[in-house]
Amino acid sequence: MAIFHAETDGASLFYRYYTPSRSSPHRLATTVERQPLTLVFLHGWPMSSRMFDQLIVPLVESHRFPVIAPDRRGFGNSEWANPATGEVTFDTFVSDAVGLLEHVMQKNPGPFVFVAASMGCSESVLTCIASPFLHTHCKGFVWIGPNMPNSVSSDECPSAPGKEVWDGLVQSFRGAGGKDFIRDAIPGVFRVDLGNDVSKDTLQFFERLVQQADPVAVERTAIILQKPMARELREWAESAAADEREKVPVLILHGDSDSGMPLETSAALVHKMLPWSRLRVYQKAGHGLYLTHAQQVLHDMLAFLEPIVSQQRL
Repeated sequence: MAIFHAETDGASLFYRYYTPSRSSPHRLATTVERQPLTLVFLHGWPMSSRMFDQLIVPLVESHRFPVIAPDRRGFGNSEWANPATGEVTFDTFVSDAVGLLEHVMQKNPGPFVFVAASMGCSESVLTCIASPFLHTHCKGFVWIGPNMPNSVSSDECPSAPGKEVWDGLVQSFRGAGGKDFIRDAIPGVFRVDLGNDVSKDTLQFFERLVQQADPVAVERTAIILQKPMARELREWAESAAADEREKVPVLILHGDSDSGMPLETSAALVHKMLPWSRLRVYQKAGHGLYLTHAQQVLHDMLAFLEPIVSQQRL
């Protein structure tokens, strides 16, 4: 089990670091050669890196990509905070990600691509802004159901979910029936009501991922992730207009039936703000398209990664 101690407060942060075997690749491997590109997965709220199992295993074992997948503090196997910690903010999450990734990657520096879901998408942008080292080595972004640029309604984006929606969500987690709420809410993440085939056992697995999270982390992070990202995205677009090198490839994947983060208030706006990005909209997909449409996600990711990999082999 890999543990990194956060520079801010020493909190124990868990991460997975997978490297493809050099001597005995899986018999279904698409290539024997290890890919010259690491994939860094950042999970959504309120789950953990295990939400990506169905993507990570084939990417490592069959397609030969090294993968780094941390659990955000308070989720999965990562500690929320030690008693000496001050207030946890989005800056804390970014500091954790920068410290952990620089620690792991400076031992073996090389190009990488972020694969992020939901609030992990904002985190990936802010992490690159905060770290010149990571900014230099980041060669692309895959965003799955991004919660950008506004996860809560505002004058700029009045159609985003209202603050009362988030307040109600927090209260539902808090109440005596909080565990029942998790059980009842999980099917909606995957839009089982639209015919997406997710077994009872799989739903229970994701229910356990949410239940594993620290309850204070769940509530506070629900507030933290409401940070607007429009300014950062606009500044990136302005930098890219002045310098082509800033047009780092971006692939955005979003479900047309994502009730938690509707397409028109998130991915569609991000695509408009970053005009060089690519947007793929999945039919009958909710916020959990990383599971219900995993094969399509893998196909689109690999097509997106192919030219980046080819460039690194030159």
